[in-house]
Amino acid sequence: TSPLVSFPRTRESMTGQEGSVDAVLILEKDTNGDVLTTWTYPGVDGDLEKVLTQRSNLALETIPVQFTYSKYKSHWLYTFTAVNPGLSAEEGARPSALNKRVVAISICLVKNVFNPEKYAALLKLQADVYIASADPIRILKSTLSVFTRGGYDAGELGKFVDGDYDPRRAFLVTPLKDLIKMMGEEVVLIWMAMIMKKRVVLFTDRLGLLLKVVRALPLLVWHRQNWNVLRPYTTLSDLEEADLKSAGIYCAGFTDPTVRSRDDLYDIFVDINARSVTVADHAKDNFTLAPFHNDLATFLQTSAEDAEMGDQAIIKALALKTKDFIGKLETLRGDDEAGLTIETLQQRRLPANMIRFLYAVASAEGMAK
Repeated sequence: TSPLVSFPRTRESMTGQEGSVDAVLILEKDTNGDVLTTWTYPGVDGDLEKVLTQRSNLALETIPVQFTYSKYKSHWLYTFTAVNPGLSAEEGARPSALNKRVVAISICLVKNVFNPEKYAALLKLQADVYIASADPIRILKSTLSVFTRGGYDAGELGKFVDGDYDPRRAFLVTPLKDLIKMMGEEVVLIWMAMIMKKRVVLFTDRLGLLLKVVRALPLLVWHRQNWNVLRPYTTLSDLEEADLKSAGIYCAGFTDPTVRSRDDLYDIFVDINARSVTVADHAKDNFTLAPFHNDLATFLQTSAEDAEMGDQAIIKALALKTKDFIGKLETLRGDDEAGLTIETLQQRRLPANMIRFLYAVASAEGMAK
């Protein structure tokens, strides 16, 4: 049977080249509290290394064992962090070949594709291999084996098979239904931000929840197939701020609550903990609700509450509504090949708030003059 939702390649699609080797790094934190890059293949530039170090959370006093991912410039960054079990006083702690001065490690992969589950599995296995051997050459061999042979067998530590992870499935891991239920009627403000290509900042102090929610946002504009706008886990470092400003359009996740006061970085602020959406003052003209938006909000909530309506069915239904909306926008343009103008919309005697919204969408879709 054919899937309810399809995966067309569009000009904005970010499926990338799944087999490429970009870079792999090992970071270590020592008993002095210093975090150092102890090995990398091949070399990476200093800015990228700093961002990977910041996002590894190795600088924290209590280091969580965790997998994280995000994006910096054109790179997807995947990191698995683990503490050195050789320092544990617990009976039955697994053996470690790491130096006693090493408190924790992070294995980082720099890739050009979005596939968190795949790289979580690979990095966890590589972290286990490195803890058991303290040999970076084994990390290199495992990386190259995945690239050339499609997998890596680490014996009793486990194995990784590249073919087990369909990159298309990575787009559907977080159900859109969960996002709608979480945000309620305010989810329509997120849809508006996505369809207009506005800047979205999301906050929660729970990193796992943050990563889950952020990756669902492109589902609201399925026709674009664009996960490149995501910055799932971001800090307020100078380098990452500069990257956001350079990107111009993004959905950036933060665990730092001070980002709320940085309305220069967002058009809407999504507080995941409070389940609320705040529109920045400078963007309010584009986010005034009309009956169309209220009807869409009702549709989304009703669909999410329908136990018989699966997640892919909701994605498809919303995509069809979006397609119909964009089609009507095309008809408003008429025969003007140069593109839709504010004046054309004003001639239709539409409400002022709807004119602003329609023009913003037309601009985002490349239909405006």
